[in-house]
Order: sequence, then structure tokens, then C-alpha cells
Amino acid sequence: MNQIYLVCTRSAISASALTYIINQSPQFYNVVHKNLFLQEDGDHFDTAKIIEDWWNVPSMFSAYTPDVRNNENIKLETLQNLCNEWQKLQTGKHIAFFTHATNTADIMKWRDEHNLPITVVTTIMGNNCYKYMDLFLKREYNDEMNEFINLFEAWKHLYNQFLAQDTMWAEHADVVLAMDDWLDNPSVVYHALNIFPNNNMQTWTDEYKVDNKYHEWDIKVNDVTNKLKTMCYIYGKYESLFHSNQARKLFALSVLESVRKQHNHGLTDIHQVVNLTENIIRKSLTLA
Repeated sequence: MNQIYLVCTRSAISASALTYIINQSPQFYNVVHKNLFLQEDGDHFDTAKIIEDWWNVPSMFSAYTPDVRNNENIKLETLQNLCNEWQKLQTGKHIAFFTHATNTADIMKWRDEHNLPITVVTTIMGNNCYKYMDLFLKREYNDEMNEFINLFEAWKHLYNQFLAQDTMWAEHADVVLAMDDWLDNPSVVYHALNIFPNNNMQTWTDEYKVDNKYHEWDIKVNDVTNKLKTMCYIYGKYESLFHSNQARKLFALSVLESVRKQHNHGLTDIHQVVNLTENIIRKSLTLA
């Protein structure tokens, strides 16, 4: 029986690209029905090039609606309708749908109780998400989404993603994927899902990043994007040394302070910034 892969995810972490990559497997329905790309304009971080989530959805398939995509609580009846309508099309293929549903425990319970052909995929930012701050900031702060205020507010939002959101999204799923899994090497996705790979997707992924003005992290550049890359790198590397949310918040604030002071102190090496963070928080950042 053809499976529906529900990619359950938050906004702004390029998960529509993940859904596209999954749908490019030879086992999945990837006939083009609509334009693939949309744009979201922004003042601070330029234009984001994003995926149209209905690009491979036939017009006669009405079960995948904006409400299904955007609602944080998918109902059993919605899941049953998705499955029934997809089987009626007799494509002989699986399909992946993007959704913001957070009730993944319910989805998996209903899937098992009612024998629904559903696989639940969730996403986290992960420790290597620092590489992709260019893409994240374009999606999070633009004319369609949120207004960028300052570095502190952006960092507060980010470390909440690490403290709470990553834990929540990873709790109930068949497969959990981090940003680096699909934006670095798409073959990781195919292996994790145990589906046939599309061996040409590395070229597409590299082009997707270029189109969204992706740049390698440069700690010497004093702009918001590279500052946040530095902060995310330090936080992701050392947060396991802190064993409570309060301690992690204090660590996150120390990372912010050290990066704010970095260029005033003429620091151009990550180890120097880590040492400054150690001095601020008065704790050795040494991994076993």
C-alpha cells in the first residue's frame, strides 16, 4: 500500500526543501502540477526562495488543504481522508506532505489503531544548524513572517528552539532529521527513511543553498548572520555540559555577551571566543 509521509515541522528551517527531497525518491509521486518556487521578500536578510508545497499535488486531490498544512493539531478524520483520497488516485507511489502538526503522538497512535499507511517524520535544528543561519534568517524574518528587531531577540528565539522546540519535535516520530541531514547531504535522508535515493539531489541542494545566498561561516565578519553562526556553533558544541534549562539559559546569555565583545577585543579565532565565554560564565568548556 502506498504510504503518506507526514513531514511534521516548525517554520523557517527549510523543511519544505526536505519534503521536496523525499518526494524526489523514485518511489514517490513527483509529477509537477504547479510552479516549484515562491519568494518571500525581506528588508534585513534579502529574499527567501521557498518551495510551493502543492507543486506535486494534483488539483483533483483536495484532501491536502492549507488547513491541513498549517493546523498544529491534525484530527483522525483528516488522516483517514488523506489516506483514502490518495489510494483512490492509484498512482502506485508514496507521497510526502509538509505540515505544522505537533500532535505526532496522537498521529502515531491513530496510525497504529486504524492501520493507516502513514510514516511520521519530524525535524529538529540540531547541533550543526549554525551553518544554515543565512537560510533560517531569511525565512524567519521577512515581510510574510516576523519583523527583525535585534541580535538579542533573534538569539532568544533561537536558543528557545534548542531548549524546548528540538526536544518537543524529537519526542514522537518514526524518523527525526536535523537540518544538516538534508541541507548537507540528501543521501542521509534516503538512508534514514530506507527509501530509494535520487542520486542527483546533491546538485539540487547545493543550488538551493546558493539561490538563498548561503555562505560559509566566517567568524571574522561582523554581521548578524555570522554572529549567530558563531553563537549557534558554541552553544551546540557545549550545551551538553549544562544539566538544567536555567543553566543552559545562562550559558546562552554568556555566549551572546562574548560574541558582542568579540570584535571589540579583536578576536578572530573560535577558540578565543570560547575562552572569553568561559571567563564570562566562569566554567571550563571542556568536553570529555
